[in-house]
Amino acid sequence: MINIVTALPAEARPLRDHFKLCDKLQNSAFPLYRNADMALIVAGPGKVAAAAATAVLAGIAPASTTSAWLNVGIAGHAYHAIGSAFIAHRITDQASGSHWYPPQTLAPSLPTENLRTVDLPEADYPEDALCDMEASGFYPVACRFSSSELVQCLKIVSDNNAQPSSAVTAKLCSQLVTDRLADIAQLVHALSDLAGEYNHWHAPHPQLAQLAARWHFSVSQQHQLQQLGRRWQALAGGESLMLEQLQKKNSATEVLQCLRQHLDTLAGNA
Repeated sequence: MINIVTALPAEARPLRDHFKLCDKLQNSAFPLYRNADMALIVAGPGKVAAAAATAVLAGIAPASTTSAWLNVGIAGHAYHAIGSAFIAHRITDQASGSHWYPPQTLAPSLPTENLRTVDLPEADYPEDALCDMEASGFYPVACRFSSSELVQCLKIVSDNNAQPSSAVTAKLCSQLVTDRLADIAQLVHALSDLAGEYNHWHAPHPQLAQLAARWHFSVSQQHQLQQLGRRWQALAGGESLMLEQLQKKNSATEVLQCLRQHLDTLAGNA
């Protein structure tokens, strides 16, 4: 599953058409469109709106899996050409000075660039960075619900020193996104594949439920059991848990100790 956050309806429209997204939640606080594999929410301008919309979208996402997140929108830059597109490798909030560094683990066709989030549209571009109004609201909130490498921002240059932001219209905004649909689709597919890999390796072992049903695990022990299950998946792959040996144990504590010792042995032999 991939969740997309845009600020403007004009940014969202080409994405809705390309990915065949339907309006499913008329009563949502924000316009929201979905299909089986994707959800898109239109936040409105500003980092506060982006943060709120991201939280709303996270609240309706399936709890059983970790989703990928993508912020798509326009941005200004001093000299980059109108229509050029970049992935943010650093996000800076102008007001607070906070920085975030989205991990670049994919190999997309687009270059990366610094991105600065401002509270008001800027008439000039004093730094060598893209300027938007959403990313510093979107990114830290999305990272609360996903792994950071699954959260990315793609920005398309809409204004620069030669063409001010006052010249940007809804029609131009939609056209800029339309012209970059191939790049956006490539990034969406790459993020979706990465999310699938992430969920595969972080999925609980299917036999953990049998252990949890037989012994009483405290909340802390449940977390330990989940961690050991993920470690088992990493070290032993799809091998069955040693249920026959574990079922001879007298308590949840002994089960955890047995699993931990066996995994330590596997790790030592690797």
